[in-house]
Amino acid sequence: MHSKYEVICEELDVVTITYFAKLYEYTQTWKEAANQLQQGFMDLAHAKYTMGSHRISQYSYDERMKAALQV
Repeated sequence: MHSKYEVICEELDVVTITYFAKLYEYTQTWKEAANQLQQGFMDLAHAKYTMGSHRISQYSYDERMKAALQV
């Protein structure tokens, strides 16, 4: 028969493992978002370099572009 102490320890183990799994998932998602943002800046810098700095401004972007996700 399990004592209360063993039951609590098992529950804490499950909660800790779940926490670390979620933390790992968050970290991976954050890294992916950072990489995509970095690639976007590189693409924009390349476009400005190719077309000239005054040819691309905030008014050059398609106004139909909307964020797919808001946090």
